[in-house]
Amino acid sequence: MRSKLSYAQLRAFNAVAKEGSFSSAARRLGLSQPAITAQVKALEQSYGVLLFERRGDGARMTPLAKSLFQETQELHVIEAVAADILGASSALKTGELNIMCGAPNPAMALISEFRRRYPGVRVTANFGNWHRVTTALYEQQCDAIILTGVPDDDSLTRIPYMEQRAVALVPAGHPLAKRGKPLSLHELADQPLIFRNDQSLTQSALNMAIRKSGVNLEPALSLGEREAVYEAVHQGLGIGFMFELAVSRAESNVVRLPIMELNDVYVEHVACLTRNMRRHEVRALMALVE
Repeated sequence: MRSKLSYAQLRAFNAVAKEGSFSSAARRLGLSQPAITAQVKALEQSYGVLLFERRGDGARMTPLAKSLFQETQELHVIEAVAADILGASSALKTGELNIMCGAPNPAMALISEFRRRYPGVRVTANFGNWHRVTTALYEQQCDAIILTGVPDDDSLTRIPYMEQRAVALVPAGHPLAKRGKPLSLHELADQPLIFRNDQSLTQSALNMAIRKSGVNLEPALSLGEREAVYEAVHQGLGIGFMFELAVSRAESNVVRLPIMELNDVYVEHVACLTRNMRRHEVRALMALVE
């Protein structure tokens, strides 16, 4: 006879699915690794299924596990809401807030003010490109995001935070930098250019402008992170592109110039899954933006 499915089993399963290993899941839940392993094994044996392919300390989800996780991944949200109701975090004297950010400069100003108001809340902030940040939001790997170009989606609550445009980063000694006026993409056709990958919103906007202008621009260097692009320009390797407020560094040998074909205004939003507004920490963050 099949044993009854327990909350402890689902909780252990979700932790392993989220963390990618039994040891990390154990640390997350404050339990021993054998206890986590036993709960998952009991679940598998009860239904005669395989949920994880064990690889050393790692655990890769099977297709069945992915389907189960899709339906049960909100367990941690329910736990957090219950903790808010029952514990001191309802007054934001304690708590946790996990934020994913697109760029450090806009995010740090907001996080700094949040920490000033709610010093008892532990804030974790991670950074990534547009695709990584939006994926983290939809897959509930974070509580909220601070990002340019948040999707207009009914499942999200989003609040405008600031506006910015894309600019060219030009070495100060370059002839184009010395004239101090907006650039045209056509002027960059024979210049060493530094691009990012296509999962970057900055690069996507640049690619669209390039297609519309009909100019052929090819990168001399492709980099994954905006900070790497800035540093490459700082070292004189070429001309790069980023949103004007993404990085607060202001070295004298890097000049930021507007681009005539890339003058759209992009809004930086703070956003969360609407169902996460049940969390006191998330509501406090969104209220701070307003």
